[in-house]
Amino acid sequence: MTPFYFVVASLPFALYLTALAWLHGRRRPTLVTGRRDGLALALATVGALFIGPLQILPDLSAWIAWGASAWILVALFFVLVLTACLARLRPRFVVYNTTLDTLRKTISRVAIELDVDARWSGDAMNMPGLGVQFYLDDSPLGRVTSIVSIGRETSVSGWKRLRDALDAGLAAAPPPPRRLWLLFATIGVALLTADVWCFARFYDQIAESASFYLSV
Repeated sequence: MTPFYFVVASLPFALYLTALAWLHGRRRPTLVTGRRDGLALALATVGALFIGPLQILPDLSAWIAWGASAWILVALFFVLVLTACLARLRPRFVVYNTTLDTLRKTISRVAIELDVDARWSGDAMNMPGLGVQFYLDDSPLGRVTSIVSIGRETSVSGWKRLRDALDAGLAAAPPPPRRLWLLFATIGVALLTADVWCFARFYDQIAESASFYLSV
């Protein structure tokens, strides 16, 4: 792998890991929407996509004689595909830096305040007064839990009220043990350090490769 490929593939991923380290190092859980979480993951992997499947595009762009404008079309295509995928995602929230038990207790407290008829059924909850049903999907890779809506008739206003109330409720949740941030920070900083070293050591080669891909 050339220095240019390494930097392109690793830099977005290193920034993503650094962001994860910050989220897991906070004193409180962090709630984000599923679409924002999906967008962040897509941006983290766009470099790997470039050095993989998109390697056919320089030859294609040269063949159709569009030059650098071909990359604009590629970027637009990527944005359109990403937008379509995110739009089809079932409404969800992703909560970082919390345990499943802590999140479940927080949801129980918040749900009763919003809807006295709220009831758990296993890992799923029905809030008929709010027009919302969802289940908890715990990730085995870390303290990350998704709150995924169920059904086709989820109330948009109810979903937003749940988000605001849950975000406020998580602020009062007991602080989780912060251990994963060190793992994410170590890998992220190591990749960023390697990227900086590559820029310093192989700047001319990286600049030449970048110029080639933008001019073909």
